[in-house]
Amino acid sequence: MKSNLISDTELQAYADGFLSDERRQAVEAELLCDPSLKSEVAIWQRQNETLRALYAPVLDEPLPTRLFPDNINKQVLVARQQWWRMAAVVVFLVALGGLGGWFGRDFSGPAPTSAWPLVSEAMAAHTLYTSEIVHPVEVKAEQEQHLSAWLSKRLDRALTIPDLQAEGLSLVGGRLLPAQGGPAAQLMYEERGGKRVTLFIVPSDDMKETSLRYLSQDNLEALVWTDNAISCALVGDMPRARLQEIALSAYKQFE
Repeated sequence: MKSNLISDTELQAYADGFLSDERRQAVEAELLCDPSLKSEVAIWQRQNETLRALYAPVLDEPLPTRLFPDNINKQVLVARQQWWRMAAVVVFLVALGGLGGWFGRDFSGPAPTSAWPLVSEAMAAHTLYTSEIVHPVEVKAEQEQHLSAWLSKRLDRALTIPDLQAEGLSLVGGRLLPAQGGPAAQLMYEERGGKRVTLFIVPSDDMKETSLRYLSQDNLEALVWTDNAISCALVGDMPRARLQEIALSAYKQFE
């Protein structure tokens, strides 16, 4: 049994090699007394080693200019500065008649401003990574089981990776991203023609199920919802009806 003096955050920092010498010694002393905990931490360390081995060649590649910190900050800033336009013109809710259940609720009233930061980050991440050819994701679809376990641990949620093949979408993979207030997961899917959609997921303290919110900005559309202690933003450059079908499929698999 893990001591209350050692937090899960410290265990993860230890596995990642980011713990101070003082706390590292405390964690190592705890691991000596708890073989099961030591085994779990060893699994995390092996996962880290696997990822480093897979992506070590990337370190020798020149960094694309669009990924320079100043350029990334500019992209995020521009996305956030444009939200007043979306709030004034195209923030609205959509009643998806005929789909029933979750989609058959009353969608009257404006979308709450609390959803805007999530969509802003989801759209910025979508724009940044869907255009990437060589490394669009950190962990590829071939390692789906590892991806699910890794993201579940980092988000502290039992995360299911939706299977969207029935919607004509194949999983490309996923990555861990920073978000306001904590970590986020981005799952990327691709149509046969090459068009990509992303599902941006963050932990939520709200266990209540919310109705679907539809938001638009420039050429991107997003569908947002909260359920089972996670908030999701599905983002894509495609017709609204198409995105709705994908969102419904993903939502059902999170139940």
